[in-house]
Order: sequence, then C-alpha cells, then structure tokens
Amino acid sequence: MSHRAPQIAGIIRSLVAKIAIEVPPTVSGLVSIADVRVSADLSYADIFVSAVDRSEAAVKFLASKKSRMRRELAAALQVHRVPLLRFHVDTEGQKVDRLDTLLRSL
Repeated sequence: MSHRAPQIAGIIRSLVAKIAIEVPPTVSGLVSIADVRVSADLSYADIFVSAVDRSEAAVKFLASKKSRMRRELAAALQVHRVPLLRFHVDTEGQKVDRLDTLLRSL
C-alpha cells in the first residue's frame, strides 16, 4: 500500500465531512463518514456513509456533490490524478448496532 493512501484518505474524509453537514434534515438525519478507503494505486476512494435515518438518501445526496468534491480535492491534493469517489452505505455500523441491541437484551 502506498504511504500516501492514508494521508489522502484523511484529506478526503475531512472534505466529505464538511459537505455532509450540508445534507438537509429532510433528506437524512445526522450523517457521518464511517470510513474512507483509498486504493493502493490512488485511483479510487470508497467512502462509507452512515446516517441516523435514511442512509441511502444521504449517499445519493453526497454522490450528487461528487464533481464539487473532486474540484476541491484537486486543489488540496498534490497528485497527478484525483481519485474517483465511490459512496457506500456503511453496513458495518448497522451490524454493530444490531449486535449491541442483542447484547443488551440478554
């Protein structure tokens, strides 16, 4: 893995988090960026999004802002090519919540 991948993932995470604040409450509840994984060749960034309510709607909203994010990343990153952004619903967080609920019911 490139030593730059974690650094770039951090920059992407903070930029996407700033834009996640703009998600209207009518679209989704509180939105957070659970994880950002950048490929070894720095060509893709997988962004995992979790939300209190309607995670899919939050992912759609953020995906609609991709071009803006890539422009801002181009200015912030010193790389030849800005990674393509791919948004996903964070299912790991849902699994943890379900496990937590099961453990509390014991």
